[in-house]
Amino acid sequence: MGFDLDAYLERIGLSGVEPDAAGLRALQEAQMRSIPFENFDPLLGKVPDLGLGEIFAKTVPGGRGGYCFELNLLFEAALGAVGFPVRRMLARVRMRGDNSAPRSHLALQVEAEGRSFLADAGFGGPGSLGPLELGVEGEQETPSGVFRLVADTETGETVLEARSGVGWVQLYGFDVAHVSEGEIAAANYACATWDQAPFGFHAMLGSYSGDARYGVFDRNLTVSRLECEERREFADFEDFAAVVKGEMGIGLDSATLQRAWDKIGGVG
Repeated sequence: MGFDLDAYLERIGLSGVEPDAAGLRALQEAQMRSIPFENFDPLLGKVPDLGLGEIFAKTVPGGRGGYCFELNLLFEAALGAVGFPVRRMLARVRMRGDNSAPRSHLALQVEAEGRSFLADAGFGGPGSLGPLELGVEGEQETPSGVFRLVADTETGETVLEARSGVGWVQLYGFDVAHVSEGEIAAANYACATWDQAPFGFHAMLGSYSGDARYGVFDRNLTVSRLECEERREFADFEDFAAVVKGEMGIGLDSATLQRAWDKIGGVG
């Protein structure tokens, strides 16, 4: 199975997209609202297969999500099929407050109407539902909040920051160095297997429903809206499975979810 644009658009609820800035915004938001971030494969000991056919089968007819490599390679294929020029970028996640992390996140640079955009449908944290224009100073408002792109003169990276209740928070830094297939494969393998990466040890899920973002870390659920945030611990496995399969729309069977629940027991 290869990439089928019509089936992809049906999965994300769009009937057609033009290769312009409005089309880019529509495509990114629709994918993020329809195909969730989830790391059940690495959590349960499987390195995600990055073949486009395998990603498509998993996320479109299979009703699953994926993590950044899967989601943004799917997004890249859709962008290319619509007619957008796309460039891959590897990013360094900075949510711990420093620039020492490895380049473990895949993002995209997309051209539309003579402008360049950071486009990312695969960030597991509180990312932007819309693309952000590169080379623009100051705040950029999106459906999921206010963001900005800031130059880091020490590393030569551009840093994506999100405005929060406590000020600006760094999400990740990136540059436009060429990214090879081998670098993506190596980063994917490291993220899935390295004992210093979180994906093999913690459930990390993210999805959108209406004005709310659902985030799961192990046995804890956060429901975020622009004006407020609610947090709670899952009461039991049935509660966890109902949210994962219901509000988050992740198409996994109960036996697989039970294995994940058992693994994250007592963690976090």
